[in-house]
Amino acid sequence: MGSHWNGRTCLVTGAAGFGGSHLCSLLLSRGASVIGLDRWYPLSSYLAHTGDLSKIDRVEGDVRDEGLLRQLLERFDVDTVFHLAAQPIVPVSNQIPMETFSINATGTMAVLEAIRATGNKRGLVFASSGAYYGATSTNQAIMETHPPLPALNTYAPSKVAADEMVRTYARVFGTRAAVCRFMNTFGEGDTNFTRIVPRAARNLVNGVEFDFGDRDDGSSCLDFLHVSDMSRAYLALGEKLDLPGVHGEAFNIGSGKPTTTREITRLASLAYDGKAREPVFRGPIRTTPVIKSLDISKAGRLLGWEPQLSMTDALQRTMSWYRDSWNGR
Repeated sequence: MGSHWNGRTCLVTGAAGFGGSHLCSLLLSRGASVIGLDRWYPLSSYLAHTGDLSKIDRVEGDVRDEGLLRQLLERFDVDTVFHLAAQPIVPVSNQIPMETFSINATGTMAVLEAIRATGNKRGLVFASSGAYYGATSTNQAIMETHPPLPALNTYAPSKVAADEMVRTYARVFGTRAAVCRFMNTFGEGDTNFTRIVPRAARNLVNGVEFDFGDRDDGSSCLDFLHVSDMSRAYLALGEKLDLPGVHGEAFNIGSGKPTTTREITRLASLAYDGKAREPVFRGPIRTTPVIKSLDISKAGRLLGWEPQLSMTDALQRTMSWYRDSWNGR
């Protein structure tokens, strides 16, 4: 059976990033023509590592440039936009809050307006975040109807604003759009070492102390997901944008099985070389741990999506890549 994406033209913003690279590769494998937009295309990008960089039409530019976005949509007759461009590093958001909001929220507005100005017919899949929900400490899985709570960083409200605007454009203007809310995605090619799995890999490749700094005490219980399952979720949503219950909606995308940060680092160590290592967490001991688990039943029911990789298999793939393909820099 042929792929839904065969022969379709897709624009991926943030194409050179971790998630964007994997999404571009998946779209190419499904027969799509891919236009990539990013501010630069470093050789360290996973897209370059796979050789798929030469297979897309790459454009260097800023996602906040609405005029450029309009040109791309019309020139290439884009069918679906996957909007992943963001300032995604949570600790950095408190250092550059205005830039974070500008890229994440204003950039999303530019994408929405470019789609509206060019006929409002193109599909839009937006990469939101589990940060939408703010700081939580309940072990009950969070549903999409859960309201945002106070945040501990400026990244979260920037994603809340963008998430709300995408769904508002769907209601007010009929934009063919919907939202994916992800948390703690990991996998091959991620060089954002503020994230715990890449940091574990860097420690192991470089043979340094298995140390995870003072951001956490190891008790945080989070929803981790391999990037391949994330990419599949984007496509599943893009294929069903016009269905009742999908248009204008948000979908939680995760494993549905939260894991503590201490446990995932232990599992990462075993996946790397079979050795058990005790991670060092230097954060203040929390009396109330951070817990964030996503209820993913809506995605299963309406999109037919569920994660395919077990945590063991996902970490094996990931750590094997860092061990065998990454130079430790």
